[in-house]
Amino acid sequence: MKLRSVIGALGFVAALLASVPAGAEIVPHRAAYTLSLGSARPNSGITGIEGVMVFDWSAVCEGWTLNQRMTFRIYDSDGQAIENDISFSSFESADGRNYRFSVRTVVDNEVTEQLRGRAARTGEGGGRAVFSEPDGETVELPPGTVFPTEHTRMLIARAAAGDRSMARMVFDGATLDGAFDTNAVIAQAVAGDPPSGANIAASLVSGRSWRVRIAYFKTGDGSTEPDYELSMRLFENGVGGDFLFEYGEFSIRARLDRLEPLPQSGC
Repeated sequence: MKLRSVIGALGFVAALLASVPAGAEIVPHRAAYTLSLGSARPNSGITGIEGVMVFDWSAVCEGWTLNQRMTFRIYDSDGQAIENDISFSSFESADGRNYRFSVRTVVDNEVTEQLRGRAARTGEGGGRAVFSEPDGETVELPPGTVFPTEHTRMLIARAAAGDRSMARMVFDGATLDGAFDTNAVIAQAVAGDPPSGANIAASLVSGRSWRVRIAYFKTGDGSTEPDYELSMRLFENGVGGDFLFEYGEFSIRARLDRLEPLPQSGC
């Protein structure tokens, strides 16, 4: 299983759900999703996935903070379960120039990876990410690279304007692979049928939404196949509905079960 890709996708999702286009209402919120197996090829060795994904997004005076945790089991063809626990947190400054990130991955009660660091952009001239874990690791950010929240501002703004595609380099710090080259396809706006339930705040899913599919390519490897793909329903206030994470040999579905607003920053 491409755990590093899973971490990257889920880190991006947290930032994706936190973002809103200029002029829209910023909605700090807490969301919880049930995870399940979407599909799996016979040679994948995966027969089932179950778990939860929970995140809190908060707006602070200087920018946005995200705290996300994902716990799930992967069942193999022998019926054995692999326990996974992934925590991701980040801060992105309001001007989109500074970014902090932290990732911790635990597999079967053993820490398998910890990443922590900072990144800075210099306009369209690229930038650099410096890791404190692993200490001394650095990644150069190509010109035009943006951080996840700014990327999603652009994406929602494009959707609201009626555009159907967007390509951009994005760095989220969830892996050591550097920035990803992303290509997004935006479908027509979804008409009605918002997520519903006793634990879902209806006011947060009452606006416009679009189906979005984003492909992520590793920078510079020359592959024509994406490392992974993400499909979702994205609301204009930044709230996300269902998700599908696709990794070639298998996919993971995420269903929204709980959604509630968090207090505004007061800034």
